[in-house]
Amino acid sequence: SDAMYPEFIDKYGGQNFLYQRFLLARQMNVKKAEKMVRKCIDIRKEWNLDGEISKSAEEEERLALIRDKVKPVWVFRIWGFTKHGNVVTYGNIEKLDLKELLKRPEVDIKRYYLEFLDKIFVMQNYSNSAPRRNSNDEKWKANVEIINLQGISMAHLHISGLRLLNRILKLAQDVAPEILGKSYIINAPWFFSGAWAIIKRVLAQEIIDKVTVSSGNCKEEIVEHLGSEELYEDLIKSV
Repeated sequence: SDAMYPEFIDKYGGQNFLYQRFLLARQMNVKKAEKMVRKCIDIRKEWNLDGEISKSAEEEERLALIRDKVKPVWVFRIWGFTKHGNVVTYGNIEKLDLKELLKRPEVDIKRYYLEFLDKIFVMQNYSNSAPRRNSNDEKWKANVEIINLQGISMAHLHISGLRLLNRILKLAQDVAPEILGKSYIINAPWFFSGAWAIIKRVLAQEIIDKVTVSSGNCKEEIVEHLGSEELYEDLIKSV
């Protein structure tokens, strides 16, 4: 696409991986992938994520204030890497104070989340570049996500929070093709099934297929990603 620019190409892993990611996200349909690229570029320019417009001192100060306001109530962290080099993110939802989060303007939460995704992009680019990838491995190393629901109550799943989550997830699908390799939603209580039914409405089927929802801890599968039980325990205790 003639709409692409160097910062955009670099952010998505270089030309080869960029095309691969957008094509996979649109089931190898070239026209749909090109449409997604253009929409993604429009969003990134709207939010000035690639510095297309020079930020004034006032704008930098405003963004720093957003980070200061949202970070204390943000429960997701970049933990590290799997034994194969995939970025690992972890969220302990019991720590979420939904009332406090909802006091922040939605535009600020979205901005913080977009910057969070960009940090994951940077780390994914690191793990997908030489010499950290096998030259015979042509597949993009995507994110492994663990979301821990242990100890949550129905208050964590209030409809206002779920609606906000859906709007954020829709934005993520527009700007982060193939960022997710596998997601484990662990220690899910019985009442999470209703929330999951709402969340799935905005997710593409290929993303739903990457998600495992379990009332257990999926320890065996997660340990296989991380490489040891010690790392698993470190992950679970990290937030």
